[in-house]
Amino acid sequence: YKGLLFLTAGVIMYRCGTRNLNRLGGLGHNMKWTMVFFMIGALAIAGIPPFNGFASKLLIYESTFLFNPLLAVIAMVVSILTLASFVKVFHSMFMGPKLPEYQDVREAPKPMLIAMGILAILVVLFGIFPQQVVDILVAPAASALVDYHGYISAVLGGA
Repeated sequence: YKGLLFLTAGVIMYRCGTRNLNRLGGLGHNMKWTMVFFMIGALAIAGIPPFNGFASKLLIYESTFLFNPLLAVIAMVVSILTLASFVKVFHSMFMGPKLPEYQDVREAPKPMLIAMGILAILVVLFGIFPQQVVDILVAPAASALVDYHGYISAVLGGA
């Protein structure tokens, strides 16, 4: 989701020539796909289901709760504040009337839309099928790390 958010920010800067939220507004009228992709990324980073951020934040909440329930509550409050900040950014960029300086702004070029679309699909799929992501990507990486750690320990221990 972070990559998706960076791409949407890049599209806004590319098409509008600014990243100043105080100067942006009403872009949702002409940049509907960029707006949708930003919304997917924003909901994912805030940990809203069915996006991948929810699955990862749920794991964080569960593990933190076992360690210290207060930290889990703080983590949830931080997620709520993250959502609030992205609602503000969304509103500043995409909502409201068309501003005169962005009256003729166009949607992102097709290659940019395709890249954002691929990431948006992955954000949703990883959120719907988190166990498969763990089994296919995370477990082998963790296993390789454990094997590497054992190898290093054996080499250093034998020296």
